[in-house]
Amino acid sequence: MKIDILDNITGFGKHDWQAVWVIIWFMAGVVALFIGFWTTTQQTALDTFYLLVSIIGLLCVVGLSFRKNIAGNGLGMLATAGEIVVQATAGAVGLMLAPLFNFFTHLYGVRYWSYHTNADGEMIPKTANKYIWLVTVAFIGIGLALFPLVNAKLAEMGFGVIADDGSRFLGMVDFFWINVLAFVLSITAQTAMILRYSFNWWLWIIVNAVWLIVNLMTGNTIFAIQTVIYQVNAFVGLYGWYRSEQLANNS
Repeated sequence: MKIDILDNITGFGKHDWQAVWVIIWFMAGVVALFIGFWTTTQQTALDTFYLLVSIIGLLCVVGLSFRKNIAGNGLGMLATAGEIVVQATAGAVGLMLAPLFNFFTHLYGVRYWSYHTNADGEMIPKTANKYIWLVTVAFIGIGLALFPLVNAKLAEMGFGVIADDGSRFLGMVDFFWINVLAFVLSITAQTAMILRYSFNWWLWIIVNAVWLIVNLMTGNTIFAIQTVIYQVNAFVGLYGWYRSEQLANNS
């Protein structure tokens, strides 16, 4: 299905709105991050550093959605390295695991994507077959089953990734399991993205939806706004990747 406005935004339409869109989206993201920084932190040196890392992260995710290797994976390495520094400085060793994983996947992606680009230097996505879908579902299932056990072992050593404080969402679902679901899905989405499968954006959309609901229900308005901004980019990425995949398959 072709949508004219999304074709123009993603570079497949009669008009090239890519640059204008990226500027508008990026500025909206910067404003949301700055408001969050100003209203929810003490504006320490570490907070300021993390703000800069988050701004680099904005450039990274929009680069990934537009299939730009260096802007996406290159800045992804820089942003995740910065996040590792932040978590290490704060003493949150367990929280370093996800950005460490993302750093090395981006490192691999820089080389892997370079072999699969078009004449404009944009990565060409590929279609997932039934086998890939089965592997993905199995990976998510195994992750949900094993992660709590691994997290508990890490917590015993002082390196827990997700804390289980017994709090519940709407009084029914443990926030711990919501965090576990989002964590496992984000790792799966990151892996699928680096391997060039377009369906990765569906997983990011689910992750963002989970965090949006949680942030709204817990009154974290600023973080909810930030999540919406990332969600918009995820939908643009979803459309652009599938259009690129479609054109590649038809050529």
